Amino acid sequence: MIRTSSSIVGIAAALVLVSAPGAQAAVTAKDAPSQADIVAAFPELTDGQFSTEKVTKIGLPGKTCEETVRLKVKSGTYTTGASATVYPIVLTSTVELKTEAKAKAYMASYRKYAKKCSTYTQPETGATVTLTKGKTFRFGDESLTVDSQSVFDTGTNYSSSVLTRDGKRISNVIAVDDAAVPASSVKPLAKVAAKKMK
Repeated sequence: MIRTSSSIVGIAAALVLVSAPGAQAAVTAKDAPSQADIVAAFPELTDGQFSTEKVTKIGLPGKTCEETVRLKVKSGTYTTGASATVYPIVLTSTVELKTEAKAKAYMASYRKYAKKCSTYTQPETGATVTLTKGKTFRFGDESLTVDSQSVFDTGTNYSSSVLTRDGKRISNVIAVDDAAVPASSVKPLAKVAAKKMK
């Protein structure tokens, strides 16, 4: 059974529904993986607890490795799934930024973050975080996988986050575990996210 800690969610995730006339419609739940999609990729969540909400801001790496800033998005949706025994935890989100340039800049900031912050201490938890660039998938206009390992006093947690951009839209799929998350675990759900956000 997969085990993890909610503490890692803050590290991994720290990721107005109106559109201009003629613009692409606002992001809604149909533009992101459904509960059924998540369960298909992670059967451990069959009897899990799910919540979905609208997104107005997402996390963006700050000037230092420890800092996360909030970036306003045009529209978005966010779903979290946790098993009946709390773990595993899977998070998915799809957002639309104001311009394609802003979406490209967002992806670039995460590439820089993964390269620059190979190891740092997370101030809120005291965890030592190690980041590595994971397997690159050919989804959307560009895709980035960031794997993390967080060492706490009580144990070690892992996460894998797949970010995909398609035009102004960005999807993020995050899976957390108490062992390294293989690319094969997150790829199917990330593929669904990339397809649905178009």
